[in-house]
Amino acid sequence: MGGKNKQRTKGNVRPSSSGQAAEILVREGGVIPGFVGFDTSVSSELSYVPAIHGAKDIDNLVDADFRLVLRKLSKRDGVTRLKAVQDFGSMCQERDAEEVKGVLPYWSRIYCKISVDHDRRIREATQLAFEQLVLKVRRSLAPCLKSLMGHWILSQCDTYSPAASAACQAFKAAFSPAKQPEALSFCKEEILNVLQVILLKETAVTLSDPQSVTAEKRESKYVRLLTSSLLGVKKLLSLLLQNDRAALEERLSHLVGSTRFWKYGKHKTPQVRGAFFEMVCALCEFTPALVQAKAARLCPAVLLSIDDTDPVVLPPVWEAVLHVDCWTHVNARKGFFPKLWAVLKEGGKGMAKALHPNLMPLLSKLPHEVTEPNVDFYSTFFSAMKSGLFSERAVKSSSENAIIVAALVECLRFVILQNTKEEEDQGKIRTMIICQQLLPLLENALSDSFLQNGPLFFLVTEMLISWEKWAGLHAESEVKDNKVVFERLLAHFWEDITLMFVRHVDDEEADPRALEGIAALLKVMRYPERVNRKNVHKKKSVRMHFSKPDDTERPGVEGEVTEKATPTASELVSEKATLTGSLQTQHFEDVVCQLAQLCLVHVNEKQSERHLVFLSLLLRSFHTPTVFSTLVEQDERRAKGSVEVSKNPAVHFLRERALLWLTEKERRDTEHVVEMIFSSLSCCSQQETTRILNHITMMGLEWRIILQITEKACAGDKVLSCCSEWLKGSVLGEQLLGLTEELCKLGSSSRSSTSTSSHSWTLISLVVSQRHNNGRNIKHHLPKIIEKLHATLSETKSLSDAGNTEPLVSFTFSLVRECLQLLSAEELLLTVFQLTAQDQTHTHLSGGHTLLLFVELGSSLWSNTDYEVKEGGFLHSVALWVMKQLLTVPLDIKGLQVLVLAVQSLVETILSLLYTLTFSFLLTNVTFESFPQWIKNPLLASRHRGVSVKQSKDMWKFRELSRLPAHLSTSALLGRVMQTAPAADSCDHKGTKSLSPLTNHRYVYSSELLYALQWCKEMKFSPSIIAAYHHLLTDWGLSEGLNSHVPKKTLLETLYTRSVTDGGLWSLTLDRYIRTNDLANTGDLKKLFGSADSKLNTLQVLCPTLSAQDKETLVTLATAGLINWQENDNVCCYLAVLQCCLNANTHVDVEIIQAILATVMEWRNSKEDWFLFSRWIHNVLIPKEIVH
Repeated sequence: MGGKNKQRTKGNVRPSSSGQAAEILVREGGVIPGFVGFDTSVSSELSYVPAIHGAKDIDNLVDADFRLVLRKLSKRDGVTRLKAVQDFGSMCQERDAEEVKGVLPYWSRIYCKISVDHDRRIREATQLAFEQLVLKVRRSLAPCLKSLMGHWILSQCDTYSPAASAACQAFKAAFSPAKQPEALSFCKEEILNVLQVILLKETAVTLSDPQSVTAEKRESKYVRLLTSSLLGVKKLLSLLLQNDRAALEERLSHLVGSTRFWKYGKHKTPQVRGAFFEMVCALCEFTPALVQAKAARLCPAVLLSIDDTDPVVLPPVWEAVLHVDCWTHVNARKGFFPKLWAVLKEGGKGMAKALHPNLMPLLSKLPHEVTEPNVDFYSTFFSAMKSGLFSERAVKSSSENAIIVAALVECLRFVILQNTKEEEDQGKIRTMIICQQLLPLLENALSDSFLQNGPLFFLVTEMLISWEKWAGLHAESEVKDNKVVFERLLAHFWEDITLMFVRHVDDEEADPRALEGIAALLKVMRYPERVNRKNVHKKKSVRMHFSKPDDTERPGVEGEVTEKATPTASELVSEKATLTGSLQTQHFEDVVCQLAQLCLVHVNEKQSERHLVFLSLLLRSFHTPTVFSTLVEQDERRAKGSVEVSKNPAVHFLRERALLWLTEKERRDTEHVVEMIFSSLSCCSQQETTRILNHITMMGLEWRIILQITEKACAGDKVLSCCSEWLKGSVLGEQLLGLTEELCKLGSSSRSSTSTSSHSWTLISLVVSQRHNNGRNIKHHLPKIIEKLHATLSETKSLSDAGNTEPLVSFTFSLVRECLQLLSAEELLLTVFQLTAQDQTHTHLSGGHTLLLFVELGSSLWSNTDYEVKEGGFLHSVALWVMKQLLTVPLDIKGLQVLVLAVQSLVETILSLLYTLTFSFLLTNVTFESFPQWIKNPLLASRHRGVSVKQSKDMWKFRELSRLPAHLSTSALLGRVMQTAPAADSCDHKGTKSLSPLTNHRYVYSSELLYALQWCKEMKFSPSIIAAYHHLLTDWGLSEGLNSHVPKKTLLETLYTRSVTDGGLWSLTLDRYIRTNDLANTGDLKKLFGSADSKLNTLQVLCPTLSAQDKETLVTLATAGLINWQENDNVCCYLAVLQCCLNANTHVDVEIIQAILATVMEWRNSKEDWFLFSRWIHNVLIPKEIVH
């Protein structure tokens, strides 16, 4: 019956066997299958894996692992294919070359399929794996090249950049740069076949399976392959040699002759359109004969697409436009130019960076017959460009605006250079450019800050310098044939721009913006080298290259645009003039002199403030003897020779004009007059400068004016060197000393600081500031100034009569920073610190501002390696003063906060500099006063029996506190300091390890803080000041003490010692610390067991944490004491210990309890006083007054 257990099959047939099937095929004469399930003919499927049985000769060529990976590459799941191609790359890298070579016959068709996969990750991984295969097989790849190369080039133009980059890297790994043209030449027909089939035959349906791929993915793949194919043709042409290109022209002619090909120029996808125009550029560059033959189609396709402003399409479109030489197939006036004007009027539609640099090369490529009449064409062209300059997008973007301006000026400059002959038509073009384009543009810029801040003024100046060189006005210029033309051009320009300037300036209601614009333009013309080049759009060169830089075999390729006669922008910048600025023409300085005279007339006759400001702006850039002589001559004519003229016209103008304007009482804005004074001083010697500034200092001017003059004198090294004698002279020094006395009187009074005093403080601080490196100039005045300040601050140190001393304090820091070596400076700094560390509501100081100053000063003080901390110095005095404040001055919460903040800032500043020495002064000198253990009896009566200390009446005064006890203030301050410097062992400022004084004292300060917290708790945070104190500690993170900053074991020992010594509240502090941290401390029980209250308190605290054996020991000692009591023994302590043990569930024999109770009953009869029989309660516990 065993047959019943056999496996049955449907129909009783035998299961299939692939091995048997292979044997049957061989036996019956069948061909050995090359691939499983298919014949050996070429198939479009991916089942390329050799059979496992029956074909040993083929099976040996491919490793089993490779077969498995190749099978996975045919799966539909993208993740499986991705993992498979990654594994394939790893295997190619790890396996021997012979094993990898076995895969080559099957790799070509696999590569052609997966290199165009929908998944970009698979495409990238395919190229990375291909690189590993190439590196392994090297020359063995040659037989497969023709089948691989078409898709290889296609992959190098993949729209997914990582995939394209990986394909290029694999190509470079296979062929050196010298071998690449040879390899492509070998496969050029096959490559073009692949690309041409995609461009002319394939569709979205034929490239992907409609049943398994969505329509969206099919379309995406089709667009991607179209783009890659168009770019592939461009890449192929750029890499092939000229002979190979010529060999392909017939095939390319077929491609270009197709109607379908030209439709790609109007494709709905920008990527395809962009790739199409890039290919057209390559055709124009590498196959000019073919382009000429197809010009009828190519020219309209390119020239009529210039309005395509898509960011992907526009650059290649304009590159193609610049390659087109034939305009006969397009009606430029009806088709090309209208589209060009529309694009220019809209500022390139946001694509100015890509479009406008091509405009000047476009002008050079336009045929003469297309632009006739030239005047009308250029007028329309430049008007459209100017309209684009004020378009919505250009106005909103400074970069777009700058590019348009640069292109506009570049085109103006080019057109001028192309029309330098004496012919009438060219003369009209030059006149039109000057009168209708350039000058209106500059006039618009005069009142438009957007244009003023751009590159317009600089580029116009460059153009004028170029014209001057053509006119031979520069020493290094060569004599040109058209010199006369440029001379007339310059004269025409300066004549017209002068009229424009005069029209704006010679107006009583002149627009201030226009005046500032004129001054800005003239300044740039005067000093073009000072222009911020970030705002200038520079072109690297006027030469246009549309081929690779290394293509040296084509020196005369069409498409190059060269302006041989025009220097580039970078060349013009390097041209340095040797006379009065970069512009050499006399017209320039004549314009400035004429404008300065007009300003002086309006100021003298109509007291025009706007013209005075404009004159100041002119003199900043043109402080030359010629300009000052012109102004003085006008004064002479006005005074008809009655005024004595100085030999130096600048000095005469300063004395007769500038100083008079400066002293006018109704004038509030004097900065521009001060600028005129220094413009005049630039033409004076140092002696004259010192004499004039001393005279101005003694004129009794307002301090704000002296401040403006001082700031200007310190504004630069050149000016500072000229004014140094004045800055360190006695005239200014005496004035400053008098000012200090005046400010000290103001600071010590209760009056608030005025704007005048604010200028005064700023003036003194500026003069002694290290920023200008001139503090040494008045160093001999510092001791007197410090002495005066110290006396004033000492008088106002009392809180009751302190005034608004903040300006005084700020200035004090400035002085002390300059003279740290003076002992008087340290005393002054101590006084300021004392004011800083007190309540600001009384001192009228801004705590944060003053502390910032103090920290800044401390850093400069203590980082000085020459500074020595010594007894009697600043730091030592601060420590003593802080200790005095803590122990003798009752502080409220606000006062404590201010004091702690000041000390904390001081500690933070010196922490890494003078850590050890400073803390030895600041902390070790603090001694805690004998703080009362307050109401011991009620305290211990509620928790610890056996202590009866009669309290004094004074202890109850703590219930009515209005100021913090010294102990609380001291604990808070030291706790805050401990937070700032938590480490016991620190590094000194030299980086060496040193033992801090906190090593010996931090446990004491930590325990004192816990004691203070326990005090607040036992007071039930009453009155309100105690609650506020506890909230303050909580805000500082000290509500649980400093447990995280000190070792628990050591702190426990410290608390234990204090409890044994003092008991009472210290015992409660120890109790709380043990319970909070779950600790245990077993001391010597026999030493603790005694009559001292402190020891009893400690024993009661420790009892719950003792072991059972220790508790039994305590019971034995207490029982012995009770049973064997003597007359003078403190039997209460024995009872208290026994009670603690019983409360802790200690086992006690019944006989012992009975003996103890018998002893107590004996006391009941013989010691009535112990039980308070016949005693007044007020004689025992509290004073009589409290009972009432």
